[in-house]
Amino acid sequence: MANPLLVVFVHGWSVTSTDTYGELPARLKREAGKEGGPPLDVRNIYLGQYVSFRDEVRLEDISRGFDAAVTDLLADVGGSRRFVCITHSTGGPVVRDWLDRFFVKPGKLDGCPLSHLIMLAPANFGSALAQLGKSRLARLANWFDGVEPGQRVLDWLEHGSPESVDLNSRWITEYAALKLTAAANPLFLFVLTGDRIDRKLYDHLNSYTGELGSDGVVRAASANLNATYVRLEQPQPDRGDTLPRAKAKLRNLEVAAVQRSPRTAFKIVPGASHSGDRMGIMRSVTETGDLHPTAAAILRCLQVSDNAGYTSLCTAFDSENNAHQAPANRLEIEHVPVIPDRQYIHDPHSMLIFRLLDDHGAHVQEVDILLTAGPNNSPNELPEDFLADRQANHRDAGTLTFFLNFAALAGSPAIPGPADSIVRPELIARGNYGMTMRPRATDGVVLYLEGAISAVTHDILDYVEPNQTTLVDIVLTRVVRSGVFTFTRQLAPRSFKNDAFGNPI
Repeated sequence: MANPLLVVFVHGWSVTSTDTYGELPARLKREAGKEGGPPLDVRNIYLGQYVSFRDEVRLEDISRGFDAAVTDLLADVGGSRRFVCITHSTGGPVVRDWLDRFFVKPGKLDGCPLSHLIMLAPANFGSALAQLGKSRLARLANWFDGVEPGQRVLDWLEHGSPESVDLNSRWITEYAALKLTAAANPLFLFVLTGDRIDRKLYDHLNSYTGELGSDGVVRAASANLNATYVRLEQPQPDRGDTLPRAKAKLRNLEVAAVQRSPRTAFKIVPGASHSGDRMGIMRSVTETGDLHPTAAAILRCLQVSDNAGYTSLCTAFDSENNAHQAPANRLEIEHVPVIPDRQYIHDPHSMLIFRLLDDHGAHVQEVDILLTAGPNNSPNELPEDFLADRQANHRDAGTLTFFLNFAALAGSPAIPGPADSIVRPELIARGNYGMTMRPRATDGVVLYLEGAISAVTHDILDYVEPNQTTLVDIVLTRVVRSGVFTFTRQLAPRSFKNDAFGNPI
């Protein structure tokens, strides 16, 4: 008889007690004993516990600690056991960093003891809350138990952080070749996340805790590992081009690469929020009673044992997500005493993360990015309410994250309300979505020139999917003008401080 599955739980950021796992481990153990259930060996004594609330701790330190703990655990249980890992929130990036650092980069994937990685509400592409900073987040006791958040872990979790962009760009561009689910020792990744807000935990001073398209902490698009990478490049000017001609030549950015990530099982758990006993994707699971949707989804993940089964579950989850986000199911009505009821429309959202680089590898910061629409590439033709949020990474202001209402961009059928009413009429897609990049400095001896993706030839929406993230590298040409270095035969002293600069060299 095969060894039962060894299950390890890894909690999220700023947790100080293993009660964060609630009754989920016990419920899985109970379900495993039933006919047809997966054979589980849930070792509650080995529930993960790691330090994330000290400023000196980085996420990579935690993944190194996880590696040591896994080594000790497998030595304790004996044999060449593989294990299942169930994570919550920041636990997902921790284990992904461990997998990448200790097995993918060194080329040791065949020896990886992990068989299933099931991530609950993982902050794979970060969390909008992370930019608030530790002092403000420490006040959100509903989520973080009042402990002091660790700044280095927060740095990783901020949207567009260099560390998360590096891991996720490699995930998109390099992992497909590894064929994880079809390997000799297959590895199956799953993402389960909610898209509802527990209004009892909502913080009225912080709108991100009630952000549509998220679970109150992590956006569905940020959790999802199905993602796209796009590389845009400016052409090089010819030496001797006049500056006006160079500006015209560099304006049209070229699409140099487009790549999709490996297909990954992704499910939106109906009615689930990030945290809390009432709606939390993990804490609201009970040991007895009706089977919670989270526990049911986990059990389906654990039944997967080969590539065909994984592909089948991916397809099933996609179908369920489409039904969950159908127009008829998007309306949420919050009944509020005294004042009129509040209505929320849960449209699917998407994230675009732009990273501005130049052709010498430097990060570019003093540049504005404008999304455009229509044949005139105008920001004024964008649909109403298409932009839900925009952030610049605080350590790299040249990395910008746009959170977009996908339904507003792509169009949406009318949203029905109570008693055959229409809460929102049909949204018509404007189409022809483009992008313009405008450097703020326009008259330096070294400068960048405006670039754009024409909506007529490249529609941005071709690279954007609902509930997903698109990473876009924009590689700008660093233009050095004549006059930056010259020789003179005039031996008498003269100032060259105000000499004019010329065309690109």
